[in-house]
Amino acid sequence: MTLSLSDIPPCPADPEELRRLAASLETASSATRLATDHVLFTWGLLPGVYHAPEASELQQSLHQLGPASAEIDAGLRNARAAIETLADDLEAVNRRRDSLIVEIRQYEAAMTLSFPDAKDSFGQHLDEINQAQREAALRRQCSALAEQWHAAAEACAAALRVIPDISWTLTHDLPVEEHALAAPSSSILDDAALPLLQRLAGRDASDAARLLREHPEWAGIIRRGKPESVASWWRSLSPTVAAALVAGVPSLIGNLDGVALRDRVVANRARAAGHLADLSREREQTLSEGRRSLVGSDTRLYQMTARIQEIDREIAYFEAVSAGEKQLYAWDPDHGALIEMSGDPAVAKAALFVVPGTNTTAGSFYGDKPVTGFADWQTSEASGTVMSFTVMTGPMPQLNSLPMHGPQYNTTATARGLEYANFIQGVKAAQPDIWTMGYEHSYAGAIGIAAEAYGGRVDARFMAASVGTVGPYSPCPGIAYYSAQSPDDINRYYAGLRLGYLGFDVAPESFPGVHVVDTGLPGSDPWKLIGAYPLAVKDSVEHHNALMSSDERINGDVLRFVKKILKEAES
Repeated sequence: MTLSLSDIPPCPADPEELRRLAASLETASSATRLATDHVLFTWGLLPGVYHAPEASELQQSLHQLGPASAEIDAGLRNARAAIETLADDLEAVNRRRDSLIVEIRQYEAAMTLSFPDAKDSFGQHLDEINQAQREAALRRQCSALAEQWHAAAEACAAALRVIPDISWTLTHDLPVEEHALAAPSSSILDDAALPLLQRLAGRDASDAARLLREHPEWAGIIRRGKPESVASWWRSLSPTVAAALVAGVPSLIGNLDGVALRDRVVANRARAAGHLADLSREREQTLSEGRRSLVGSDTRLYQMTARIQEIDREIAYFEAVSAGEKQLYAWDPDHGALIEMSGDPAVAKAALFVVPGTNTTAGSFYGDKPVTGFADWQTSEASGTVMSFTVMTGPMPQLNSLPMHGPQYNTTATARGLEYANFIQGVKAAQPDIWTMGYEHSYAGAIGIAAEAYGGRVDARFMAASVGTVGPYSPCPGIAYYSAQSPDDINRYYAGLRLGYLGFDVAPESFPGVHVVDTGLPGSDPWKLIGAYPLAVKDSVEHHNALMSSDERINGDVLRFVKKILKEAES
């Protein structure tokens, strides 16, 4: 036998060493976050202790540090995940290598005990054939090990390559040479995403679904491509290939910023049918389990009934999506994202982005009074010239999670701000001539401002009962800012207060050049109401929530004011 243990390829890296490397990245990430928080917190104290003409400029010099720190942290965490995945993959292949070593040793032992009869030439010939086939099979297994290690390394390399460079954020406001501005821009994200998109579109997209099944990591890489580049690629496809991609990989196309708006809706409409089947199975299973465990248990009966009602509301929503009655623009339940569109992109001249704030969940879109009411009202009143989006790009702060995930933390605004920026850029890339306006309620006001640092800029920004933003902050040139709060809005109790992670120190009505809009809502200065009567806070919360209402009797002044802005934008 010519095959020996020396023919088995060695593992290219030690999985445990890789895990130690990944852990060091986590340590670096934590140190970066702590250092940045310390710098920003200390820098935020500057206005109180230093008064000079250059004080404002000094503060402004670090306004990009927060977004840059978030990008560094995200990059380090993604690198750690890629390296840990590589360690797991190598370890899995190592186990197959160990099994192959045992198999070869057993084969060698068997061969030493094999003594074919020298007179039996036919038997000896059969034994040689069997030995050759067995050895060929073992060699194929050796080759497979090398291929599997190579595939794991390539997947890790691809994941590392798509981690973006952060220099653009830190140098955004620095002077640039004119010749550099004229040079074509490039993005490491596009370098990774566009070749994969071309692969999916190859052979008339007939292999797209299979390729994504075999390479699930591609979806994450593709979604990080620049929306403008994705839009150019999508427009270059033939209608046949585009339709094949919508039908073949709807989960990818339905969440890919830069794809034509209508095509995304069609993709998500197709996904609704499969989700309805899953919901029906879950409903039957809940009923079945409930029948077996409900005897003498009022609590379990209540829980089962509540869950069935939740499922029924979700079923009704996705039945409307499947029937084309609702336009689902984006839907990523694993991440907590849901965006609904109303109106016709083919004729719309303006786009309104309504971003609900605290307590928004996917369930907010279901039922008889969905959170989409404000957006739907504006679309209906514009008679086709406005398309509106109700936007939830990820998990929003919840009042029932105050200790850890409540609206008091300003860090959530940065995470959602990057996603919201990608959404804005996706719509504008798909329809470059569209005029855009953000209507951002409550906590979403901070998200809209955070999005500006990532290029998510609109023509007008309306901050409705907003928490404000983290300072120092200067409005972006070319954006019209509006702010509206009832006199006793609950946010006024803590407007302009921040300590590190907690709170927002720039109140929306204090933005330079902001247009303060009268809400028409009743109420008085909240500080005058303290101790006056027990229902003061209750009224403050109701007036805060009123700015998301589509009822003209409650929110007529703001509804009509936004309608007027959109109307003027069309002319």
